[in-house]
Amino acid sequence: MTQKIKKNNIIRFPVERIKGRRPASSVSPETPSSANQSPDSDWPQNEWADIEDELWAKEDFEALIRLHQQQLADCPEDNFARFSIAQAYFFNYDYDKALETLHYLHKKTPDDPDVLYFIIEALLASGKTQDEFDWVVKPDILNLTETVMDTCYNMLKPGYKACSIDHLFNIFYEKAYLMFTPEQLLAALANDGRFLVHHPESLEQAEVEIIRHPAE
Repeated sequence: MTQKIKKNNIIRFPVERIKGRRPASSVSPETPSSANQSPDSDWPQNEWADIEDELWAKEDFEALIRLHQQQLADCPEDNFARFSIAQAYFFNYDYDKALETLHYLHKKTPDDPDVLYFIIEALLASGKTQDEFDWVVKPDILNLTETVMDTCYNMLKPGYKACSIDHLFNIFYEKAYLMFTPEQLLAALANDGRFLVHHPESLEQAEVEIIRHPAE
């Protein structure tokens, strides 16, 4: 993958795309296939990137599917195109085809976190559970539980300065796929009597510390 979204693993359906989460194949180019253009091609290959951006802007996912099908016909090992077509299937509400495509990628790169996260998003969107997917490597998934709150408390024991929501959120980011957003973490902290949240109305300005009692 070429980049990771630091703030949040959760995708806001169906508006926010995950176009940046694309696998880089060891045998395929980082860009769409450079193979010779098919005689039946509707899109010149040297214009594919521009056409893809235009189709995303139009949210013409059926055309995107056709575009990436053509890329894969020319270069079946182009995992960039394969991940892209999984996205197009996903946003065209064809979750079964998205999961089928992602399963192919998952078998090739079973520990790729971006593929793993995308699979979870597709499972959530389709109403399926984690147990309904044939995992090679099953990712760790973290819900907003009391354990998360206790971890935040331990990070903010007396003597520690108040810290931002992003700081607390990023403690968990690298550990697992997060089933909660920074906003949800902020709300949970604000409702937990152990914490004092300054500026709870603003995610950017909010700072959290634990409530100090006189004996402490």
